[in-house]
Amino acid sequence: MTTLTCKTNWQTFGVVLISFLLVKTSFGQTAVVSQPAPTQAPSATLQAYQQQQQALAQSFSALMAQGATPQQMAAWQQQNAAALAAQQQQAQAMGMASALQPRELISQPPVPPNASQTVKDYLAAQVTLNNAKAQIHNQLIQSVAGQSLTSDQLTQLQQQETQLFQQQYGQQLQQQAQRAQTLANESAQTPLPVPGPTVVPPNATPQLAAYLALRDQLMQARVQVWNQYVNADPSVRDAAMQQWQQQNAAQFQQLQQLAQSAFPANSTTSN
Repeated sequence: MTTLTCKTNWQTFGVVLISFLLVKTSFGQTAVVSQPAPTQAPSATLQAYQQQQQALAQSFSALMAQGATPQQMAAWQQQNAAALAAQQQQAQAMGMASALQPRELISQPPVPPNASQTVKDYLAAQVTLNNAKAQIHNQLIQSVAGQSLTSDQLTQLQQQETQLFQQQYGQQLQQQAQRAQTLANESAQTPLPVPGPTVVPPNATPQLAAYLALRDQLMQARVQVWNQYVNADPSVRDAAMQQWQQQNAAQFQQLQQLAQSAFPANSTTSN
């Protein structure tokens, strides 16, 4: 069951802002990566990138923990604009370098002894398709070895790789999609284990204890309803789950209120 969150829009924006700015890749720019890439430099570059990323994330988290306003968050972004831009450029360069590295072929994965034939066929086909795409990838990057590629050229190379893979293995991909659908249908007809009793930490506040108890109560009830209709027609099962959700709307609202009191740091604040 999806956990209810009680962050404000600005807090949610803040959480995603840092990751977006740090890992965003702009393929319209003119960054150039030469092939082959050195073997030692990427690890040092990655280490520096991760350290700077962690420092920025900690700084932003500390700002959020103080209940930052939108104006304060905008000021933080402006103060760290140079560092954020450098992180973005490094992420793009590392992404391009990684895309130009050869891919290793994988061996057959271990198959559970009680696996169905569909599972065995799916795992075997997945390995075959992964290795086939890796071989196409390796042939293409070998054809441009030693060249300097712009981001646009790299994009074209990746598109060519996808097109060749789909052209050569389209039928196998369609069969694999059918196996995946079969496995999904089988999984939907598998009863879910009923969660155990609520475990309340020794130092939990009364609000937290109440939140955990109601959360687990709803989870247990949901699983019981699901298992009751696990072998029913999917439309019947979906209707039953929707009806249960509506019948317990008040309890879900209560759960959200308890979450606000149990986790005051994440509760709604006024701007």
